[in-house]
Amino acid sequence: MTARTYSNILDPDIFPTEKGPPHALFDTWRESDPVHWNPPAPAYNPAPPVSPVTKGFWVLTRHQDVFDVSLDQERFSSHNEGFVIWDPAEAALSRQRANLMGMKSAEHAALRHVVMRAFTPKAMQAIVPEIDRLSREIIDDIVDSGNCEFVFDVASKLPVYTFCQLMGIPEEYRSKVVDLGNAMADVETRSQHTFDPMVQLNEISESVSAQKRHVPDNSLMSILVHDQSLGLSQLNINMLFQLFAIAGHETTRSTAAHFIHLMCTHPDQYKLLVSDVDKHIENAIEEVLRYTTTTTHFRRTATIDTEIGGKPVKKGDKIYLSYAAANRDPAVFANPHEFDITRSNARKHLAFGTGPRVCIGARLARMELLALLKQILMRIPDFRISGEPKWLRSIWFNAITHLPLTFTPNRVGA
Repeated sequence: MTARTYSNILDPDIFPTEKGPPHALFDTWRESDPVHWNPPAPAYNPAPPVSPVTKGFWVLTRHQDVFDVSLDQERFSSHNEGFVIWDPAEAALSRQRANLMGMKSAEHAALRHVVMRAFTPKAMQAIVPEIDRLSREIIDDIVDSGNCEFVFDVASKLPVYTFCQLMGIPEEYRSKVVDLGNAMADVETRSQHTFDPMVQLNEISESVSAQKRHVPDNSLMSILVHDQSLGLSQLNINMLFQLFAIAGHETTRSTAAHFIHLMCTHPDQYKLLVSDVDKHIENAIEEVLRYTTTTTHFRRTATIDTEIGGKPVKKGDKIYLSYAAANRDPAVFANPHEFDITRSNARKHLAFGTGPRVCIGARLARMELLALLKQILMRIPDFRISGEPKWLRSIWFNAITHLPLTFTPNRVGA
C-alpha cells in the first residue's frame, strides 16, 4: 500500500477519501514509529456541541500494544479524562464519567455485572426468535421493491429494534430511537441537525424510566431503575441509554453495510460464501469486523509516568488505541490487507476492544449480523451496488452512510 500525505489523523476527510482508515499511514508508523505522537490540529476541531481536541496524543499501531494497554486500567484510565479523543469541558467530562465506559473501575465492574444479565448466552438465546422475526420484517419491507438504500432502510433498524426490546422501550419509540441513535453516532456532523439528539434521547430515557418506576417488568431499564445496590442517578441511566443507542448499534449497522459492500467488490469471496453459507458466514462476519473496524479507536489517559512499547509516556498523556491499525498488524494477521473470509484467526481482531472495557454487546451484535445477513443471502442474493457509496466524514467511526442497492424483486422468502 502507498501512503498518501496527511498532516494529521484528526483530519475528518481521511475516511471519505480513503474509504476507511489510513492503513498505508498506519503501516508506515507501525514499521518506523509504532507509538507515534500526533499533535493537536485546531483546524480540524468540530463545531459545538462536540468538544475540541486541544492536546496531542500517542497513537498505538501494534496489536500487542493496543491489547496490553486495554487490559491495564490502573496505568491507562478510561475515567480520568474520558474515553474519546476529544478533550471535554467539565460538564461533558462529567457525562462521560457517568457513562458505563467512563466510570471508575469498581463502579464499572458493579454496573457491568448487572447489565451482563441481559447479555448472557442463555438470555441471548432466548431472544433469537425475536431477532429472526425482526430481520424477516426488515427484509419484508424492501423485498418487493427491487431496490433500497441499504444503510437506513435495512442496516440501521435491527440493532435499535433489538435494543428497544432489551430495554423495555415501547414500540412507538422505535423509529424515533433509530433516527436519534444515527444522529448521535454521526458525532462530527451533530451540529448540522436542527435538533439535539442527546436531549431527545434523554427525554425518552426519562419517560421510560418513569414508566418502569410505576410498572416494573423484567426489562433492563426496569432493573436499572429498581436495583438499589447500584445507586444509579437518572444521569447514569440516561448515559447508559445513550451508549446502547449509539455504540450499541453502530457496529452492527456499519458492519452490515461493509459486509454488503465488500461482497460486491470481492466477487470471488461472495461466490465462496454462497457456495456454503452455513460453513462460511460466521467467519466471514469476523473477517469483515477485522477488515473494516467500524469503531476505529478509543482513548486512555496515563495515570503515572510509564512506557508503551519502549517509549516513555508521561502522566496525563492521551493514548489513542487504534483498533483499525491493530487489526491490520502483519505480526498477527498474515497478508493483513487481503479480505479473506476463510482467515483462520480472524476472530483475534480487536473490533470490540478487549480487557475490562470490552464491548458488552459483542455477542448480541454477532447474533444480529448473522440473522440479518442470512435473510439477505436467502431472499435477495443477487444484490448489487447501484450508486456511489458514501463514507461518514469522521475521525471515529468507519461508516458507510449511503449504499444504494438493486436486486431482483419479490423473491419467495423463508
